[in-house]
Amino acid sequence: MRGIVEGFYGTPWSWDDRVEVGRYCAARGMTHYVYAPKDDPAHRQQWRELYGPEELAGFEAVIEESGLVLGFGISPGLDIDAYSYDDREALHAKVDQVVELGAGLVMLALDDIPFDPAGGPKHAALARDLAEHLAGRAEVILIPTEYVGMSRTRYLDDLARLLPPEIPIGWTGPAVVNDSITADDARARADALRGRRPLLWDNYPVNDASMADRLHLGPLLGRDEELLGACSGYLTNPMVQPRCSAVPLASICAWLRGEDPVEAWIAEAGALRVFAEACDGRVPIALAEDLVAEADGPQWAAAARPLAEWLAAAAACEAPGLEDEATDWLRQVHREARLGLAALRLIQAARPVVTVDGTGSGQVIPPQPDAALAEALSIAARWPRLRRSEHTVMGPRCSFRPMLRQRADGDWRMDTGALEDDRNAVDAIVRAALATLEAVPDEPGPVELLVEGERVRVDGEGRFEVRPGVEVVALSGSVRTTQVTPCTPPVPQA
Repeated sequence: MRGIVEGFYGTPWSWDDRVEVGRYCAARGMTHYVYAPKDDPAHRQQWRELYGPEELAGFEAVIEESGLVLGFGISPGLDIDAYSYDDREALHAKVDQVVELGAGLVMLALDDIPFDPAGGPKHAALARDLAEHLAGRAEVILIPTEYVGMSRTRYLDDLARLLPPEIPIGWTGPAVVNDSITADDARARADALRGRRPLLWDNYPVNDASMADRLHLGPLLGRDEELLGACSGYLTNPMVQPRCSAVPLASICAWLRGEDPVEAWIAEAGALRVFAEACDGRVPIALAEDLVAEADGPQWAAAARPLAEWLAAAAACEAPGLEDEATDWLRQVHREARLGLAALRLIQAARPVVTVDGTGSGQVIPPQPDAALAEALSIAARWPRLRRSEHTVMGPRCSFRPMLRQRADGDWRMDTGALEDDRNAVDAIVRAALATLEAVPDEPGPVELLVEGERVRVDGEGRFEVRPGVEVVALSGSVRTTQVTPCTPPVPQA
């Protein structure tokens, strides 16, 4: 079983979305789609109520058109009595509606309910009764109340002891959301389940609840090559936005096929790549870190150039096919990229720079206090407003992920990694830029020019001649800029 589980909180997908995403994933090797949207009342709070003709037609469309095996998830744990004949019959009737259409899997979801450390036997009995009722018409999987971690507990031990071996037990990894899940983690979970390999419910790229400010458009990372072999199956929980889920899902499909998930992500992203990188944050953060490391040194121009090129692309990027789902994030990317470019222009205006063409004809440009101040005032007007946006791009400012683990008593504790703050690339660039204002001279004096350590004569307009392929150093007071000819200022002027 290698598929997707629509298991998030938030607006459920439409039936057309489920068919479209199913086809996309089936073409890339996935086998299952599991219906389990937490905010469908008939899935959870009103699980006893039978589906009407419209919902049944939707399930039938997924079965016939998606190319994936339909899994039907039902979450009765809030109020079901596992030993009640009437409740069991209600569960059977609800499940039969979808199985009789052709669903090949039933997921009994007993997650996110009050924890009972002695609840293992009754949950095992409920799952066993459901499997006996289905009698092979559909496979049964169980998502337990303790679905995270690797510790042995009374609940898990009872569940594994009493549950038939053919019923997989779900697990989200060491925590609810994880930066990494390893084969050793899965093997430790199997030890807690009396040797049963867990069924991995991977909460990536899901972005519900506290993660709703972000679009997780980056590739799957942190899952080692041996992890699949240590699990009985794999289900990925996608985003609330079905079409935005496509690029990360392509990366996951590649990993499931044994291929490089990052290379597959690059190939699949296409025209979406810069927008996806901006939403993911890793690329702009790395470029910004390179700039900050060199901001006070002579090599700042070399660090600024690739960042300026990326920001220029981000300021003009598009999100073809995602306009309905991602408009707010796309607008935020454009605004923040333009702000980042303004910060780079401030840094550039505070330093001497050199431009040299292919013939060796060059000009020194001294620091420009007025231009630096103009950029600083522009940044001051825009930056606070952008920082207060509800849509996070270019890396987190203050974002929470449910990196939750369960204590021995079943209650939750939060990992420190749940909070991601002050890692935004544009914020880092702006701070570096504003820090340079102190070094801007009120009245810049002449700029000295050194070529391979030797002083070069510069005329009254700052012009000079130099051969190509040499290192030039422009000095203005204590500030210097090193470039290699031919060269231009790293940041285009506004």
